[in-house]
Amino acid sequence: MADTYLVDTSVFLRWFIDQDGYEHAREIQQSFIEGSVALETVDFARIEVAGVLRKKGLLPKRLSRAEFAAAVRVIDDLGVVIHAITADRLEQAADLSARKRLGMYDALFAQLAIERRIPLLTADAKLRTALTPDVETELLRASADPRG
Repeated sequence: MADTYLVDTSVFLRWFIDQDGYEHAREIQQSFIEGSVALETVDFARIEVAGVLRKKGLLPKRLSRAEFAAAVRVIDDLGVVIHAITADRLEQAADLSARKRLGMYDALFAQLAIERRIPLLTADAKLRTALTPDVETELLRASADPRG
């Protein structure tokens, strides 16, 4: 485990929704709460998390209204370091997006990981492949198969 991670939306979502890799995501969350790992992200991650949690948590009734409302605050409430998307950062991410054929959200996470010289933590295997070898990326471990 690294000392610090740049965390993308896929990891934050797994703090609340049981999708592949959720156990590892929650281990990282617990390590952060205990102070053994630092987490950073981009400012729009909060909005992206809220939108996806509404769709995958609130609407299918996996989360109550109260749980949803609390969940959209968790990045801030736990003290994850949040970085603003500046014009220069946006321009550099656009170049990375064009070179690597990435969506802009993914490129912004990757650009910040490059700038901060910390690994990007994600559940997105395709993103990890696209970024290799330019960006150190750690993929969430798959959850154990309950069938044994």
